[in-house]
Amino acid sequence: MTRIVAVAALLAATVSTASAERVLKLNGVQPPNHPVSMTHEFFADRVAQLTNGSLKIDVNHARALGDAVESVESLRDGTLAFVTVSASNLSQIDKRMDMFSLPFLFKNADHYWDYLTSAKADEFVAPLRDRGIRVLAFIDSGARNFFADNPIRTPDDLKGKKIRVMASPVQVKMIEAMGGTGVPIAWGDLYNALQTGVVDGAENNHPSVFAMKFYEVSDYYTLDEHARIPDILLVSEDVFDSLSEEEQAAVEKAADEAEAYMRGAWAASSQMSLEQLRPLFTEIVEPDKQPFIDAVTPLLKEQGEALGVSDEVQYLLESGSKY
Repeated sequence: MTRIVAVAALLAATVSTASAERVLKLNGVQPPNHPVSMTHEFFADRVAQLTNGSLKIDVNHARALGDAVESVESLRDGTLAFVTVSASNLSQIDKRMDMFSLPFLFKNADHYWDYLTSAKADEFVAPLRDRGIRVLAFIDSGARNFFADNPIRTPDDLKGKKIRVMASPVQVKMIEAMGGTGVPIAWGDLYNALQTGVVDGAENNHPSVFAMKFYEVSDYYTLDEHARIPDILLVSEDVFDSLSEEEQAAVEKAADEAEAYMRGAWAASSQMSLEQLRPLFTEIVEPDKQPFIDAVTPLLKEQGEALGVSDEVQYLLESGSKY
């Protein structure tokens, strides 16, 4: 089926003859109680309000319509309208997007958001449109930390360990730089992989660790904050182009509001999740971050060149000195 035919089929199947209401599907990878899922509901409500009900978004949670990698391909062929995935999951179609996976690229949350809300960030993601995907908003996903069956206090504690990562070459190389082995595993399969020993540990943010109950299959949580990888709310370029100008404006406005909504919701959820996690792990490790930074520093230059983003990486490292 061609992309044009697929989009036509999607739209034709979702038009109500009684009200001319158009229904477009949004797929989320997180469970309903996750702040990203709450943001999806907010986004859908605002689109309905701004279009006076002519455009409705059918929100699906917990990978109901496929995992992250599958959803990206569904966006490209127009069989799915919206999805939020990690920027790392977009490296499959544009290797430059793996820049966001580079460890310690952002100094802190302020540095991270000052870049994401800048014209430079808009320019950086613009080429995705040529691949059938339009970026609507950056969705906060906080800082990522290790959780494992052993305490990780220094990079040496990762030696010989298998650590789950996303389908990101940079993440694999990050774990290798620390002495471990990065193992790409689908998000929905991670709990079982930890439970059965397929991997020794993984990494993610506080709300995701709590929502997915990884404390049940890991004993230690290390607050090294090795990366800040944004989630991105995406729309199929074909689907977006099929909307009226008024509907396009409504979708973009709702996405802008969802981005702002999520920043506040994330801050509250992240702090609450960490406090909920403290009694659930055997130990919350708060390590000296410098050994982790030192272990991966050469990776920034190496991968900046490999991804063709040396100038952007240099800009971010230099701008980080102000934070």
